[in-house]
Amino acid sequence: MALSTEEINKVVNRFAAKYKGWVEANRSTPLNPVTKQRTGVSQYPEYWDGYNYAAKMYDSILPHTRPDVYPEHLLSVRAPNQTDVQAQYIKANYKPTTLSVFEDFKATVSRAFADQNWSIKYMPEADERFGDDTFQRFVNEEIEKFGSVEAFVKTMLPTLKLVDPNGIIAIEPEYVETVQTEGEESEVISNDLLKPMPEYYSCKSIVGQKFGEYYLVITDDYSTVKNGSKMEKSGIVLELYDDMNIWKIYQTGKKSEMEFSEPVLYFAHNLGYVPCHKLQGMPQLINGEICFQSPFITAVPFLDQVVLDESYLQISKATSAFPFMVALGEVCDFVDREGNKCVDGQIFDPINGGYRTCPSCSGGGLKSRFSPTGMLLIKPKTSVSEGDSGISGEYLKFVSPPMDTLNFLRVEIEAQMKKARSILHLPSSDSTAGVGEAVTATGSLNKMRSLYAFLKPISDQLFSLYEFILVTTGRMRYGDLFGGVSLVYPTTFDISTPSDYLAVIGEGITAGVPPSVTFSNVYNYIKAIHYTDEETSAIYDLIIHADELLLMSSADISARVANGTVEKWQDVLHFSAPQLIMELIRNYIPTEDAPRFTDLPLQEQVIQLRNIAAGKVREQLDPIQQAQRDLLNGIA
Repeated sequence: MALSTEEINKVVNRFAAKYKGWVEANRSTPLNPVTKQRTGVSQYPEYWDGYNYAAKMYDSILPHTRPDVYPEHLLSVRAPNQTDVQAQYIKANYKPTTLSVFEDFKATVSRAFADQNWSIKYMPEADERFGDDTFQRFVNEEIEKFGSVEAFVKTMLPTLKLVDPNGIIAIEPEYVETVQTEGEESEVISNDLLKPMPEYYSCKSIVGQKFGEYYLVITDDYSTVKNGSKMEKSGIVLELYDDMNIWKIYQTGKKSEMEFSEPVLYFAHNLGYVPCHKLQGMPQLINGEICFQSPFITAVPFLDQVVLDESYLQISKATSAFPFMVALGEVCDFVDREGNKCVDGQIFDPINGGYRTCPSCSGGGLKSRFSPTGMLLIKPKTSVSEGDSGISGEYLKFVSPPMDTLNFLRVEIEAQMKKARSILHLPSSDSTAGVGEAVTATGSLNKMRSLYAFLKPISDQLFSLYEFILVTTGRMRYGDLFGGVSLVYPTTFDISTPSDYLAVIGEGITAGVPPSVTFSNVYNYIKAIHYTDEETSAIYDLIIHADELLLMSSADISARVANGTVEKWQDVLHFSAPQLIMELIRNYIPTEDAPRFTDLPLQEQVIQLRNIAAGKVREQLDPIQQAQRDLLNGIA
């Protein structure tokens, strides 16, 4: 139900009151010097139930996803025994080493968008007068910044969803063009088609909401307000979305008083539902209200520990990388003008009383034996002195702190990173697969099932949001004449690594499973290696269909060739298939229907490959052998 202006004013006034109350509480409550927080005061105003929950989660995830965000909430509180100088050094030399985990997780989630996993079908608009201004062309060519809705969904939605599940995607026209009506001093919307665009608002920008009924957000625009004695464009501009309209509300008067104008109708969309959609995650109930938890938050405690340990390692390396030099020195024999001698770095002052620091040795009691060129001078043995010959041990050495702390921190960092990746079901690379991973077929299958169960809800929510963007854009642009769109969600994902498939194949062969079962696993293994290379994938697809000996060992093939149960050309095809296919590709004459050899129907490719293999066998036989073989084949 659409909100009235009185109801909108109540929502806006509630936001202003919450903000002013929170500011006043911060002013009157002292800051805890250790925790950097104010006792009894929330970190943010609680504009709606779960606001602080959502905002804190957003803050905790963001440093692990962007290199320009410093984890102030982690490193602002100094560790015990840490000095101010060390804290400043850590901040100046901070490196975002945890980004790789988020990027790997995002890439895993994005596998849902592989072209073979989903499909979309656009229905034509119900009125031919739209001509070329079709919905399909608009969402694929005219979306600002991204070009198409598909590009926006593929490139932006996974990141936004994983970082900020309580943020929203709003659909609104980028500009509502109006025209002056004849004989009246009023404006109406022109007949030009609207250009609805997806707009992201973070959970921190949502300052009022009732789930599914309305959302009040702070926009990037500014109004003119009075700040001190001057007017400036720094006031808040709000937008309110309900199920029928989009409203704008402008801050007015003094900036500190948080006063706002009456709501101004920006656009009447008349959809019957709010054109906003939460990015979603795992639902949680906070005081009876729904909030969403990011699936990435489960790894954040481990990644936070990595950030802390990395900071300690950084400062420990800096203090341990420069060894201390230990060298021989001579007792300082400095004597001042009054004849007072240096004793253990101090000179007695008989006139003024007390002691003063020796200017020669700076209070150390010893003077350096290094020459101006940096050489340590050793006293030789003479007839009247033993010199330094009686000294046992080293004349000069370097002393370094023990490396135990550094090694301990490195082990901790590696362990926490491993936990973070494991809890996100991120597969290790094949080169680093360890004991327990991809070792048994059962282990590999269990890992795939767990990852599938983890990814499927995330994928469904992404495509639900994709569908919402498409349908809302179409209805807002074409109204009742919108033809519609059909979106088929993914049901399968390319989530297994090549090592997983090898484990399944190896255990299957050992257990003696039927070749047809092993065949499907071999096919999946090859596709997993070459799924990004279209031509290579097509070549191996051809080999899989043409090579009837694919699952046989070399010994079995040799034995069957010897007893005649396998033809010689089959043996040639099995061991030389890639070379034969490359020869077919080189000699292929393009046609209009098939510009490349791999564009031919698969059965035609199989026939040509088997023919060229058979041709190679005939080339190796002399005329008498060929005649004998032809005769035997004719008898058979």
